[in-house]
Amino acid sequence: MTSALAMAAPAVATDVGQQSYAPDYFNQFQATSALDMVTRLPGFVFDGGNASRGVSGNVLINGKRPAAKSESLGDVLGRIPLAAVERIELVTNGAGGIDMQGYPTVANLLLKQMDLVSASASAASYLLPDGSLQPALEGTYNLKRGDRSINLALGWTRAPDMAQGQGTRTTVYAGATPSAAVRINGAGLADNKVVKLNYGQDLADGQLTINGALTPWTYQSQASYDAAAHTVNSNDNAGRTREQGVAYSRDLAPGASLDLKALYRTAEVNADAASATAGVTSYSYTNTAASEKVVAGQLSWQALPGVTMRGGLEHVVNNNDASASYQADAQVHESRLEGQLSSAWQVDSGLSAEAGLKLEYSSLSVGTEQPDAPAHVYPKPRLRLALSPSPALQLRLRMEREISQLNFGDAAAYFDNPNKAIRGDYPELLPAKTWLCEGALEYHFWERGTAVLTYTQSHISDVIDRVPVRSGGATYDVAGNIGDASTDAVTGLLNLPTDSWSLPQGQLKLSTTWRSSSVTDPTTLTARRLSGENPLAWRIEFTQDLPQQRTAWGVSVDNGWSNDSWQVAERDSSSGSGWARAYVNYRPEPKLTVTLELNNLAGRTISYDRSHYSNNDRLASAVDFTEHNITRTQPYAMLRVRRDW
Repeated sequence: MTSALAMAAPAVATDVGQQSYAPDYFNQFQATSALDMVTRLPGFVFDGGNASRGVSGNVLINGKRPAAKSESLGDVLGRIPLAAVERIELVTNGAGGIDMQGYPTVANLLLKQMDLVSASASAASYLLPDGSLQPALEGTYNLKRGDRSINLALGWTRAPDMAQGQGTRTTVYAGATPSAAVRINGAGLADNKVVKLNYGQDLADGQLTINGALTPWTYQSQASYDAAAHTVNSNDNAGRTREQGVAYSRDLAPGASLDLKALYRTAEVNADAASATAGVTSYSYTNTAASEKVVAGQLSWQALPGVTMRGGLEHVVNNNDASASYQADAQVHESRLEGQLSSAWQVDSGLSAEAGLKLEYSSLSVGTEQPDAPAHVYPKPRLRLALSPSPALQLRLRMEREISQLNFGDAAAYFDNPNKAIRGDYPELLPAKTWLCEGALEYHFWERGTAVLTYTQSHISDVIDRVPVRSGGATYDVAGNIGDASTDAVTGLLNLPTDSWSLPQGQLKLSTTWRSSSVTDPTTLTARRLSGENPLAWRIEFTQDLPQQRTAWGVSVDNGWSNDSWQVAERDSSSGSGWARAYVNYRPEPKLTVTLELNNLAGRTISYDRSHYSNNDRLASAVDFTEHNITRTQPYAMLRVRRDW
C-alpha cells in the first residue's frame, strides 16, 4: 500500500544547505496555516522562542524575525493562511546568510507578492468536571493590498486555574505538639483580553512595520482551610501590558542589509490579598509598574560567497517600581548597552562555522534616590561549528558565554532598607555568568525521521540563590551570589514516522532530558543541586493526519516535574505527577474546524513538602517541623470551533 506521504511532492534543493517546500507538499497534512506547515516540516522541531527575553524562535518570515515581544511566534504563524505562502525554505548551517541565532535549522517562510484578504473566528469553552463552562472568543483579520498590510487580532478568554483543587496539608512537629491536618479546597479564574494591530508598508526602498498591543487581565482565587479555626485566603489581581514598536529594514549595496527597531513596553500589576480567620481579616498588597525601552540596529554584509559579516548595537532601559505592604518601596533602574560583531562561514555543504563577540555594558541602581550604580562590562564570545559528513548526518559544537538578567524582585529585596542596613559591606548582587560547551549529533532517516543527541556542560559563576546574613544573633534570608556551580545535561529527541507500521501520516515523538548539577550550599557549606532543577523530564507524543476522514488526532503524556529549593531556614520540594492529553480535529468542510481536547486525563497530583529548621537556620540545627501539602486536580475538556474566510 502506498501512503499519501510517499506520493507527496518531494522537497527541492534550492542552494547549499537549503531545502524548499511548496504549499502542495502540506496538503497531505490538511494544513490551513503557516503554523500547520512548519510543524510538519521533515526533521524540523518548531521552537517558538521567548519573545520577552529577546529569543525569537527558529522561524523567519521573508528572512526576518518578528519584532514584537507581546506576541508569540506561534500566534503570528497561526494567523498566516496557507494561501499566502509561496514556499518554506529549510535552512541549515547559515546558508544564504541567514542569522541562525544558535539554532541548527531555521525555517524561512516566504510570502506571496499578491493581494489577499483573510479572516478567522473561533469560539471555545472549557468544560469542567462540575459542569460549568468558561468561554473563549478570538478573531483575526488580515489585509494585503500592494505593498501595504494590516493584521488585527482580538481575543477574550476565561480560563480556570487547573493547579487549584482539593487536598490536604499535614504538619508533623518534632516535639510533643500533636500533628495537625487541614483540608484545602481552592479555585482560581483568569480573565484575559487582547488587542493586537500590525501595519506594514514599503518606505524609502525598505519595509516599515508598526505594531501595537494591549492585554488587560485579571486573576481571582480563593482557598479555604478547614481546621480548628476555619481560614479563607483570597487573591484579587489585575494588570495590563502595552506595547508599541516600529521596525525598518532595507537592502543597501549588493549583499548588504540594514535592520532597525525601536520598542516601548509597559506592564502594571496590582495584587490584593486577604486572609480571614475566626472573624479577623488581614490584608496585604503589592503594586508594580514596569517599563522597557529598546533601540537596536544591525548591519549585515555578505563579504564573499559563503561569508557573512554582522555588526550591531542594542540599548535597553528597564524600570521597575514596586510597593508592597510588607517591605519598603523600591525603584529598580537598569541600563544595558550591547554591541556585537560576528562572522559566519559556509565553507561548503559539509562545513560551516560562526564566531562572534558581544560586549555588554550594564548598570543597575535601586532606591528612591536612584544613586549612581557601578557599571560592569561583560564580554560574551561564541563559537559554533557544524560538520556534515553526509546529508543525513550532522555534528554540531558550540562554546558560548552567557550572562543572566537579574530578577528585579531579588534586586529590590536585596536593597530594601532593613536588609541594606544589616548587610554592611556585603557585596552587591551580580548576574550569573555561564561558560557553556555543547555537542550535538543529529541524524535524519526516511522522509521525516530525526534522531538528536545533545550533551551540554556548563560552568556558572556568581550563582544567585538565598544566602544567610547573620547579625546581632539573628539570621536573615536574602538573595545573593553563592559562588560557582557546574551542570551537565543530556537531551535525546526521536521523531519516528509510523507509515511502515500501517499508521500512515503518523509521527511518534520521544524526548527526554537528564540534568545534574553541583553547587556549595551557602548555609551548610555542603554540596547540593541547584535550586529548581528538574533532574529528569520526558515526553511521549503521537499524532496522525487522516485526510480521507478529514481528521487529525493525537495523544501525549509526560512525567510531570520534581525539584528542590533551599532557603536559609528550610528545604522545599515540589513535584507534579504526569500530564496526559488527547485531541481530535475534524473538518466537516475545508474552512471549518472542530477541535475537542481532553486534558489532565490522569488527574495530576501536586505535592509540596517543606522541612523547617529551628532557629530559622539550617546550619547545625534540627528540623522542628515538616509540612506535606498535596492537591489533586481534575480532568477537563476544551471544545473549539474555528471558521476561516
